[in-house]
Amino acid sequence: MKNKLQGVFTVSVIVVLILSLIYIDEVKDGITKAIENCITGIVPSLFLNSVLSGVLIKCSTNMKPKRISSSDYGILLAFLLGNICGYPIGAKILSDLVKENNITHEQAEKAICFSFASGPAYVLGIVSTVLFHAKLLGFTTFVSIFLSNMVLYIAYIFRCRKSDCTNSACKAVCFTEAVMESISSSANSMISICSAIVFFSAMIAILKVIVPSVNAKISAILEISNITSLQGNGLLFFVLVTLLLSFGGLCVHMQIICLAGGSFSFRWFYLTRPIQLLLTALFSSLGYLIVSDHISIETSLNSDNIELTSAGNIIPFICICGMVLIALTYKKSDRT
Repeated sequence: MKNKLQGVFTVSVIVVLILSLIYIDEVKDGITKAIENCITGIVPSLFLNSVLSGVLIKCSTNMKPKRISSSDYGILLAFLLGNICGYPIGAKILSDLVKENNITHEQAEKAICFSFASGPAYVLGIVSTVLFHAKLLGFTTFVSIFLSNMVLYIAYIFRCRKSDCTNSACKAVCFTEAVMESISSSANSMISICSAIVFFSAMIAILKVIVPSVNAKISAILEISNITSLQGNGLLFFVLVTLLLSFGGLCVHMQIICLAGGSFSFRWFYLTRPIQLLLTALFSSLGYLIVSDHISIETSLNSDNIELTSAGNIIPFICICGMVLIALTYKKSDRT
């Protein structure tokens, strides 16, 4: 059976490779747009957050309140920063916590369930403008996802207290060392994240050629940035967008698994997804009904696409080149 599955996988890869050569123009367009998205949106919104969160983790002994245990403090940070900074940050924080012996891999396995969210930067900066045309709806989306994760976090806290979860010791490092290590680690993480986005964008480009009926919903499930291609309005549309953002897309799932680096499993993450999505649907429905009478819809937008101007291309490009250079010099010994 295993040999048959490997054979099917090998044939599938060969077929996709051939299709990528046949439809090279579509693949190039998809990759180009993905790279632009990484330069203009992903890296600027995630890199600094990733560095600062890494510094917090590495300096946790000196920075945490004395009354809070190392594991409780670390999981609280993962919950807050994972919801505020963006999808992969929560997984990276938990991975760092495990490597720094702040928490156990069992604790990280459960904490990732409520440390996964799109973050306000993407929701308020892009989604609310392109899809909702109203900042209030974007804020409601963020709050709905945050509240659903908070319910899971509170449930974890009560369960942890009842089962007497053990706390691991942590080791602090000096601030300068923490900053430099976080910069190197974050640069490598950004390359992994952007590479996953580029790969999925190329696959979606091939899929759209083979199956022209593939719509924006399916594309968003595969890669969440495609959510900006959705069209609609009203309660059902709002709840759908919020659920897609809460799910994150398969590309983001691949990113967080990669960033975790085997530090913990995602068994509980996928077991609790239906509960988290159900809570998100409930909170988003209530939120929409509350704010719908206070929404001022902007009927005219200059463009649904956010692009760099020619004057703004050079700075992000230089930053990306510097990040690639850091990632290439990031030694394997530094990752352990």
